[in-house]
Amino acid sequence: STVDDLMKLHDTLGVSRGVIVQSLMQGHCYEYMLNALCRDPERFRGIAMPAPNITDGELEILDHAGVVGARFAYRWSAEIDTAMIARIHELGWHPQFWFRGEDEALAWRDTMIGVPGNFVIDHMGWQPAQNGVDSPGFRVVLDCLDTGRCWVKLSGPNRFSTQDGPPYSDTLAFAQTLVERAPERLLWGSDWPHPDHFDPMPNDGDLFDLMLDWVPDAATRKQIMSDNPAEFFGF
Repeated sequence: STVDDLMKLHDTLGVSRGVIVQSLMQGHCYEYMLNALCRDPERFRGIAMPAPNITDGELEILDHAGVVGARFAYRWSAEIDTAMIARIHELGWHPQFWFRGEDEALAWRDTMIGVPGNFVIDHMGWQPAQNGVDSPGFRVVLDCLDTGRCWVKLSGPNRFSTQDGPPYSDTLAFAQTLVERAPERLLWGSDWPHPDHFDPMPNDGDLFDLMLDWVPDAATRKQIMSDNPAEFFGF
């Protein structure tokens, strides 16, 4: 999947701005993302996965190109690199946390809440849909949201649903709970091109349309899909 594919998808869906999140599949290799950011700096921002030994000069290059955050994935390392979080905080970046399931959420809870400044949680916290919104894992997401510094992505329902295709109705309660709690700190994400997802591939238009069910109010939908990311990512 290339940046041209991404722009074609965005044009089809009517998306004029986007945030490119470096995939775990690419490890610490950020060249593709850097190329995309430099091709259209007004259109894109980026979230990198910098290696622990990245130089200050490299971080400055990424910052200048439009990177605004660093992603931390439990599958990559069960230990959150707090030294890196301190470095990116000096740049004005935020950490973005990617974890799955109750054990991983609980393991990272206190460190996430203790980071300086704002932070983001991926995929609504990726808790198995069958566990429900009252599960200890999803409580971690809500505890983070209640700090007033946490932003949560409404994305990836196909990754934690028990259903093979849209509308992934068992994820609706998770989205609605987040919308009721803090719509001013929610962000929408497509998760395209759905890396490391080997189940039936969702149609991104269908994923886009789920927002009509998750957020019936048009003004709130605009807030989540346009106003919030414009503010948070610095468009």
